[in-house]
Amino acid sequence: MLIFETERLLCRPLSLQDYSDFEEGRVPDWSQFSNPYNHLIEGPSPLAFRIPRVKLDPSFAEIAIVLAIEKSTKEIIGSAGFHDFPNEDGMIEIGFGVVPEKQNLGFGKELLHGMWGEIVKRPDVKTLRYTVSPTNDASMHIIKSSGFALVGEQIDEEDGLELIYEMSARDYLNTQ
Repeated sequence: MLIFETERLLCRPLSLQDYSDFEEGRVPDWSQFSNPYNHLIEGPSPLAFRIPRVKLDPSFAEIAIVLAIEKSTKEIIGSAGFHDFPNEDGMIEIGFGVVPEKQNLGFGKELLHGMWGEIVKRPDVKTLRYTVSPTNDASMHIIKSSGFALVGEQIDEEDGLELIYEMSARDYLNTQ
């Protein structure tokens, strides 16, 4: 299970019950922390893609969506997750989001490095992938400052042009 802490964040995956609640239109009961920004409920959310994938293979829930909970406030401030398990070449792609009220404070980079730091412990992960719109200045800053290499581009049906950045799991471990 992908449960970890960073300097300012508690990170835990959505449970199978959380996915079921979301699928049935209910907000999960998160009594140990709050969601004042309505993350995953309002605005952009990967739930439409992750719920069917978790239903197909419930073990995917452990890496599909991981909540980022600010330690000092016990508030959900964002989430990150992997699009799928590593492919046959060991490549795994991440996505993330931080609520607007907490952007540009370093939480995105902290969350991404926490996720990457945990997932590279898996022996089947060989390559970390991050795709980003070239107009997303904050995400471009994060990925460029993290040492990932630009390896190509793609057109995403929803997001348009995306640049593809990658780093080997071995190189990532060596930079930490």
